[in-house]
Amino acid sequence: MLACRRILPVIFFLLGGAALHAQRDSIPINTGWRFTIDQQGKGLSAHWFRHALPDARAVDLPHTWNVDSLDQLHYGWGWYQRTLQVPAEWKGKHLDLVFGAVNHSAIIYLNGRKVAEHIGDGFNRFTVPLKGVKYGRDNRIIVAVNNDYGRNKVPFGSSFDWPNDGGIIRPVMLLVGGTPHVERINATAELNLPDSSGRVALELPFVQQHELRLRVKVSEENQATRNVVLEQEVAAKWNGSTATIQFDLANVHPWHFDRPNLYRVEVTVIANGKAVDRVATNVGFRKPVFRDGRMFLNGEPVKLVGVEWTAGSNPDFGLAEPDSLIRAMGHLMKAVNCVFSRQHFQQGETFYDFCDRNGILVQQELPLWGPETPANDTIRRIAMRQLETMVNNLGNHPSIFAWGVGNELRARDADMKGLIADLLARARELDPTRPVSYVSNSLTQGFAGQPGFVPDAAADGDLLMMNEYGGSWWPIPQGAIGPYLDSIHASYPALPFFISEFGLCLPNFSGGDARRIRDMVYHWALYESKPWIQGAIYFDLTDYRTHYPGTSEPGRFRRRVHGVYDMYGNAKHSAAVLRELASPVEVQALRRAAPGKLQVTLIGNIGLPEYTARSYTLYLSDSTGRWQGTRAYPLPDIRPGQQAAVEVDDAYHGKGVVTIMRPGGSVAYVKSFYWQPVER
Repeated sequence: MLACRRILPVIFFLLGGAALHAQRDSIPINTGWRFTIDQQGKGLSAHWFRHALPDARAVDLPHTWNVDSLDQLHYGWGWYQRTLQVPAEWKGKHLDLVFGAVNHSAIIYLNGRKVAEHIGDGFNRFTVPLKGVKYGRDNRIIVAVNNDYGRNKVPFGSSFDWPNDGGIIRPVMLLVGGTPHVERINATAELNLPDSSGRVALELPFVQQHELRLRVKVSEENQATRNVVLEQEVAAKWNGSTATIQFDLANVHPWHFDRPNLYRVEVTVIANGKAVDRVATNVGFRKPVFRDGRMFLNGEPVKLVGVEWTAGSNPDFGLAEPDSLIRAMGHLMKAVNCVFSRQHFQQGETFYDFCDRNGILVQQELPLWGPETPANDTIRRIAMRQLETMVNNLGNHPSIFAWGVGNELRARDADMKGLIADLLARARELDPTRPVSYVSNSLTQGFAGQPGFVPDAAADGDLLMMNEYGGSWWPIPQGAIGPYLDSIHASYPALPFFISEFGLCLPNFSGGDARRIRDMVYHWALYESKPWIQGAIYFDLTDYRTHYPGTSEPGRFRRRVHGVYDMYGNAKHSAAVLRELASPVEVQALRRAAPGKLQVTLIGNIGLPEYTARSYTLYLSDSTGRWQGTRAYPLPDIRPGQQAAVEVDDAYHGKGVVTIMRPGGSVAYVKSFYWQPVER
């Protein structure tokens, strides 16, 4: 029996010429909305949900009012309204509204009647069944949204360090399905080694058991061949009201961050000889394992590095980012060699789809954040509900390799430690296939063997994730960081050790990007000297918006200057430094070889990162560094510590700019062999 997880409302977009509602349709309803701010908080008592909203203006979704010049400092109620035309022929169909996210609480009304509440959960996707619609007529949908600094939510109050943008911050879909109606598809994809066979287990929950058959089709989704690897029709096996399927596949192409192979699994529901519903999801076959304090991916020992992106950073959009901007931020992550990241709060499907397709492993966390967060019954209830929704929504994504249950809490206090332990246990129940962790910054209070030592809640996780800010936020000098890290490893020697955050925040700590580079290089070298550190995540990709005070910029421009890019994605000098440090291969030398030829000497990086560079490509260009259009030189596989030599054409008289490309098309490394004479 599969664990109860991986709930994915499956979306099928209409194709040109396709018959409407033949099986299942998803209709975007992101235009035609009207919005009004509720400065006085009187909308509920005045029954705004019963009539057209007063003083409403047209908006499109996703939307947040906290990037508008007049409402950027409003933290309270905002109201949205839309007319939904429901054709008479839809009668008997199953109708759902799917909200990508509403920050942080929502009350949904249909024709003046409350049909759902979604309280204290601003980043998870949720579904509202539409019952009581008027067929053949217009229906009014009203959504009341609240983003106050309340106590009935996670994150609690103002405990978080990102923008408090209120609104319907992600797209909305109308799902129209037939009968019998499958509620979701839950997929578990298992990679077997060493033969690279795969096993897939599916769960398809219905309202009740039915006499039906299931047609299964599995095809290579993003691979060059697009082969169909399985197509068969099976009788449903039932576990209560859930239909289950399990099948094996031979010789699958594993998912790896440099080769993110995906498979499309489609299930068609057949009742009375007719196709009545169809659901689908992407899966990837990969095997991350922790053993003896080391991380292995698909049998290969790896050490991983990357960067975190804090959503909502662009002041033109805030948390209501369009898909194009989310993908652009993903490409910036890949531009600095990111293969390993974490997210403090849940993102939309676009982000995880990008990570699935471009090879970024993600630890996805609850936004349970900050020492002021209580461990009371309210927070426990909301956090547990968020955890279950998060795992159920996102569990099909191969890019998610671990779940996190919180960040920088009071993890030595008995009440909070108990809550963290319970969340870790629940995460394991929901998804026994992934490791779980808590991200700590309170491992500083002594170490094992000292009198009165109390283990941190992070010790209950499957991996040790620690934010490290020695020399800045922490009151210890840089020279003490190394011994401190040693003491932590000595206290928790069995746990794989990861640096979950490090970086430099301006203007809290002065020195500009030059200091950021020095700080980055110092910490990186220190981590590389500790062979038991399995990975590190730089914080942050961009300067990011926050509601916290401490900067001179007002409103939507208030920010932490913490990134290697600015808020708009413009690179700082530190971005190139991060890219070089995070490359798995280094260029050591460019020397003359045979007549008309040069030899490029490369070596596989040891320390951070550490993994085999396979199917990488080298280009040699002139002093501009423009490699496009130049000859491509495929590189041999280069293992950590292994040296390799590649012969190239001497097109630039013994000089050149060497560019190394990853197999996915992003730049891994650039080194110039042009030089300027020293001025006397």
